[in-house]
Amino acid sequence: MKTKLLPLILAACLYSCSTKDDSKNSGGTYVSPSINYKGQFRKGHFRKAMSTDKNVYKNRSRSKYYYQTRGKYRRKKKNN
Repeated sequence: MKTKLLPLILAACLYSCSTKDDSKNSGGTYVSPSINYKGQFRKGHFRKAMSTDKNVYKNRSRSKYYYQTRGKYRRKKKNN
């Protein structure tokens, strides 16, 4: 009885350890590692999912306008 139960418990333990729940990466797609045209290695990463909001283009243009005019990365005006 013990000899039949031990492999079953071991297999269940290995299966539970191998199936990870990547909830922080759900909804995105995995981009596999590759080599670009210069021969440089690119690491694999998760690409964020596209938004399904109907106002996505309006929000994107509003954000772009904010950062170009008064955001954190604005260009400083030169005084001549």
